[in-house]
Amino acid sequence: MTPLDVKSKEEWEKILDGFAQETKMTACLMNKDGGPLFCRVDRYPLCAAVRENPQATTSICSQTNMAMLAVVGKTGKPEVDLCEAGLLRVVVPILHDGEMIGQITACGVAAEDEEVDTFRVSKELDISEEKAEELLKSTPMGNEEELQEMADRLFDRLNAQ
Repeated sequence: MTPLDVKSKEEWEKILDGFAQETKMTACLMNKDGGPLFCRVDRYPLCAAVRENPQATTSICSQTNMAMLAVVGKTGKPEVDLCEAGLLRVVVPILHDGEMIGQITACGVAAEDEEVDTFRVSKELDISEEKAEELLKSTPMGNEEELQEMADRLFDRLNAQ
C-alpha cells in the first residue's frame, strides 16, 4: 500500500503545496521505503545544486534520509533534523491502520542556530567555498522548534482516525 492508495495525486499535491508554503521548504511525497513519488515547489539554489549532483545527493542527502527514515519507522512520529550540509529536514510519517505506508519530507532551509557546512558543500560540488556561500545567500532561515510544530500538526491532520 502507498499513500496514493488512500488519497488521489491531486489531494496529495494540495497537501504538499500547503506544507511547502508553510515551511518554506520543498515538500515531497515518499513511499514507505523513502522512494520519491513526487515533489512540490522549487528548491533554493544551494539545495538545488546538491540535488542536481548525484554524488552530493548521496553523501549529503541520502545518509540523513536513511537515518531519519529509520527513526520515524520506529517511533511513528515526525522528526526534524539537519542534513549532512547543515540544512533542516523534516519527515512526517503517513500511517494507515497503524502501519507506515509513506512519508512527507521537506528540506532545504538553513537552521537559525546552526552553521551550514559550505566547506563540505564546496567539496562535494567541486566548487569554491565562496560559490557555495553565494548559493546559500538566498536560502531562508528556519527554526527547528517551529518546524517540529508544523510537522506535528500535519501528522495529526494526516493520521486522524
